[in-house]
Amino acid sequence: MKWKNKGHEFEESGIKFKNNPKLIFIGDDFEQTHYYIDKPVNEFLNFLNPEIEFIKIPRKYAKRKMFVKLMLFLLEIKYNFRKQKAVIIAHYHYTKLKEIGILSKYLKRFYPKKPVFDTNEFFEKYLSIYALYTANKVYVRDTCIIATTVCTLNCKYCLNFTPFIKEPASVPLEKLKEEADIYFKSVDKAGFFQISGGEPLSYKYLGDYIAWLAENYGKQIGQILLATNGTLIPNEKLTKILKKYNVILLLDNYTAAVPRLKPIRDNLIKYLDENKIDYRNYADKQEFFRFFPANEDYSRWSDEELAERADKCWGLQPWRNLRNGRVYYCNFSSFAVTAGIIKDNPVNYFDLNNAENIDKKVFIEFLLGYSELGYDTFCKHCNGINTANILTTDIAGRQAKCKHDWHEGMTLQEYEEADR
Repeated sequence: MKWKNKGHEFEESGIKFKNNPKLIFIGDDFEQTHYYIDKPVNEFLNFLNPEIEFIKIPRKYAKRKMFVKLMLFLLEIKYNFRKQKAVIIAHYHYTKLKEIGILSKYLKRFYPKKPVFDTNEFFEKYLSIYALYTANKVYVRDTCIIATTVCTLNCKYCLNFTPFIKEPASVPLEKLKEEADIYFKSVDKAGFFQISGGEPLSYKYLGDYIAWLAENYGKQIGQILLATNGTLIPNEKLTKILKKYNVILLLDNYTAAVPRLKPIRDNLIKYLDENKIDYRNYADKQEFFRFFPANEDYSRWSDEELAERADKCWGLQPWRNLRNGRVYYCNFSSFAVTAGIIKDNPVNYFDLNNAENIDKKVFIEFLLGYSELGYDTFCKHCNGINTANILTTDIAGRQAKCKHDWHEGMTLQEYEEADR
């Protein structure tokens, strides 16, 4: 989205939150906040010190519409929500979309003048606005940092563009610490803080970094995540650190494309289970979006066309990237800079290096999709993800036979033919 009223884009929502500071969660599963955050809602939100109330409608009844309507009617008689200055959130476990949808639907009908949200939309978007306007706090849903571009694989459609990185390298430990120091001067709470690569388990100082991060900024992080391709097993020192700080591993699955990885990956899963380390095991036939190289020359598109296309993509773009004290809205854009595909451009990032001069409202707007152009300069070379792009790999993890040279205007067809 292109800025039209910079610093005031969320003023209307912000004022509603300011006038309704109390949070009322109606539903169930209050012991888990959202996605990977296995913490009670009130514990996760304590950085805001809000007034919170939890009203239980057991999940087993949530699919019964008549029961939900009756419960809301009785709850209104008991609690008189209409007169309370509060935000109302329909909350069940984030995977229970039907239950969330039904409860949210009837809450919005019961309270048309109240700010009412389902739990997913509140924690994915509106919590950042609520935190800023009610407590002057900066909440960032997600951020990833690259510890190394060294990888044990060379996936053809790697989301980090590994085949285009000519000289893979690891980031010095002190540099990673410096990045976090800069970041948390401006960010009061990060929902997820993901360490990625390359293959981060190949990073020599991974355990040291995780321990330092958790000890220094653990209260400002909802959950530390670690992405891995499943080819390496943590050593004893790292295992203790992963367990101590409750790090969740995001375990990619490329065994369909590289069958020799299956016994290695199986051993990793067994090891994680034996050591009681939490992980998320992706499906056997994981897919990648084929978003680069582009299947047409988007640099010929007008600014308006690029911005419209970016809106379709960015609405679901999951990760911000932290690099050189700058937060990139699109992590893939930052990866493209590292791979030498595009040049760095100030319109693509928000600079946190001068914390005392940061406009928090502008920062939050940037984090939620606003920018000077309304798109990222990498959009000119990218097919996009989600609704902007239906191109996917048949299976993830197909290996490129070599390193590749990218050139201006390179097409997807040229890239695919290069390995044949």
